[in-house]
Order: sequence, then C-alpha cells, then structure tokens
Amino acid sequence: MSNSNVKEQQFIELTDRYKDVIGRVCCTYTSENASFEDLYQEVLINIWQGMESFRGDSKISTWIYRTAINTCITWYRKNKKHSSSSVSRLDDMTNDPVDTSCDTSLAEQIQHLRNLISQLGAVDRAIITMWLDECPYEEIAAVTGLSQTNVGVRLHRIKQRLAQMTD
Repeated sequence: MSNSNVKEQQFIELTDRYKDVIGRVCCTYTSENASFEDLYQEVLINIWQGMESFRGDSKISTWIYRTAINTCITWYRKNKKHSSSSVSRLDDMTNDPVDTSCDTSLAEQIQHLRNLISQLGAVDRAIITMWLDECPYEEIAAVTGLSQTNVGVRLHRIKQRLAQMTD
C-alpha cells in the first residue's frame, strides 16, 4: 500500500472516530448565517494537512480538539464581523437527542443554556465545550495553552457568568 493510501485510510479512520467531537466544536462557533459545513470542511482540511506533523507528544484526541478549536477560533474571529446573529447552532452539540416528548421543560432549559454559551468568547466556548464533553482539565489545558489551574479558574468564572446571564 502506498504512503498516500495509508495516510488516506488513517485520515478516514481518524475523522470517523472523532466526527462528533469535530461537529460539536464547529457548532459552537457557527451562527445561523454561517455555514457549518464549510467550517467542518476547513477543520478536516487542517487535520489532513497536519497529520504528518503529529508527533504523538499528546493524545490524538487532544490534537484533534486543538486543531478543531484553533481552526474554529481563527474562522470565528475572521467572520464574526460579517455575522449578524449571535445565536450558535449549539442544538447539534450533544451526542444524544433530547426526548422532548418526555420533558419539554428540560429541552427548553438545554436550548437556553446553548444560547447562553453562544454568547461567550471564543476561548471560553472551547473550555466549556470540552468540559461538557467531560474532558479532564489536563486535556483542556493542553488544547487551550492554559495551565490546569487557570482552566479551573476560568471554568468557575464561565459557570458564574452563565448563571448571571440566566438571572
């Protein structure tokens, strides 16, 4: 098998394994007027281009998060001046769909939280998204470039800010 075929197979396996993570990160940074698909493709391109430079110094999941978040933050900063809406497509953020037939109130609360998260800054969105994905502080720190202590402090402040936004 040629090197390009091996790389292609690894890419397919990697993106299939982490498609939900990539999707949730992209949803966090896109608005109704922005194209989720375009941003998702941009992340995939950056993963493809960066595969050969991945040295294994961190876990592959950390590298995927870092690539996805850095791509999305760059895209967000470049495009936020063109977006007229601050509401993100965070309704796609969870793995499991909410069963609204059982508890409409819960579904409304989850949607409200997603709307609040969409109002956070780019790095804070990354932190809370990874925390909601149950990533350890160590991995969040590796992706964001913050210390684990700083991740904890920022996460505490993000939670406080979200609580204040609900008042």
